[in-house]
Amino acid sequence: MFDDDDQDTDFAATGVVLAQAGLPGHKAAIWLVHRDRALPMEEWAEQWPCANAASVTELLQQWDTHQRELRQLTELPQTARAIAETGLPVAALRLEAPLLPTQLFCTIGNYRRQVIEAAIDGGDPAEADRLRAATEEALDQRSRDGAPYVCLTSIDRVGAPLGELVLDPDLDTLDWEVEIGAVIGTSGSRLTPSEAQGVIAGYCVVNDLTIRSRVVRPDLPVLGSDWLQCKGLRGSLPLGPWFVPAWQIPAPSGLRLRLSLNDQLMQDDTADDMVFNIPEQLSYLSQHTRLGPGDVLCTGSPAGFGVHHGRFLRAGDTVKASVTGLGQQITRCVDPHSTQADPT
Repeated sequence: MFDDDDQDTDFAATGVVLAQAGLPGHKAAIWLVHRDRALPMEEWAEQWPCANAASVTELLQQWDTHQRELRQLTELPQTARAIAETGLPVAALRLEAPLLPTQLFCTIGNYRRQVIEAAIDGGDPAEADRLRAATEEALDQRSRDGAPYVCLTSIDRVGAPLGELVLDPDLDTLDWEVEIGAVIGTSGSRLTPSEAQGVIAGYCVVNDLTIRSRVVRPDLPVLGSDWLQCKGLRGSLPLGPWFVPAWQIPAPSGLRLRLSLNDQLMQDDTADDMVFNIPEQLSYLSQHTRLGPGDVLCTGSPAGFGVHHGRFLRAGDTVKASVTGLGQQITRCVDPHSTQADPT
C-alpha cells in the first residue's frame, strides 16, 4: 500500500474496472473499482455467475461465457453508486497484478519517435538531420511492407503495480518502458487485424523494465538481441493496477502514456505514434502462435528511455507509469540490504 499522496488523477478508475486485491492479511479476490473506491465483486454481485470467479485470471479463462454479463454489471449505474457509497478507499487495499498471463509477449521498436530518437542518439550529432530523414523513410516502408518485431518473455517477470523492486549493486543499466498491455479473452490463430481486435478482452498498464547492457551479447554480437538476459529479471514487469475491459477503451490509439522518474517526466506520448497498431500486432503474432485467454501482449514503448536521458534506475528511485484510463503504477527501487525490501 502507498499513501494517498502517491496517487494522482491517472490512478483513479473513471469507469468501473477490475482489480485483483485484498485487505492486509486476507486472500486476494476480484474487486470492482470506480474512481478511488472499491468493492469486492462477490459482495456486490453474488447472484451473478461471473462473481464466482476467484481471480481475474480465472474470469479470463471463461471470458466468452462471462463478458456480456460483466459488461452489464460494470455499466449499471447502481454498481458505481454502490462502490461510491459502501466501497473502501483503494489506498486501503493490497493490490496485486490484475492477472497472471498465460503467455507474455513484447513488441520491440514500435513507436516512431522512439526509433528515430535511438537512431540519432547512436549516430554522429552532425548527421542528425540525415539520420532522422533516413529513419523516417525506413519506418514508412516498414509500416507498408514490414511486420512487427515480437519476442516471448517469462511470466515470472510480472510484478505488482504498487511495490518495491530490489536492485543488486551490479545492476547498473536497468531502463524503463511504459506500455499498453493488450489482454486476450478469446482463442484465435491466423487472424486478420479486424478479427484480432475482437479477441481483446481488455487493457492494462505495463512497465517493461530492460537491462540495456544485456540486450546484445558481446560474445555473440552477430546473433542479435538476447531477450532472456535483458528481460529476465524477476519482478521486472509491473502489471496493472487495473484490468480495464475493452468496451471502455473504444479508441486505444488515443491513449496517452507517461512515465516519470522521481517526479521528473521522462516519457510522454500517445499510442497513435505506433508503427503497427494493436490489432496489426496481434494479427502478426497469431500467424506464428495460437493466442489464448489470459495471454498479454506488451505493445511497445514511446520515446524517452533512460538510455536517451543518460540515466538508469538505482536504489532510492521512484518510477510512476500511467496510461490514460488504465491507471498509474508506482515502483520503488530498493537496495537488497534495505529493511523494506521484500525477501521473496
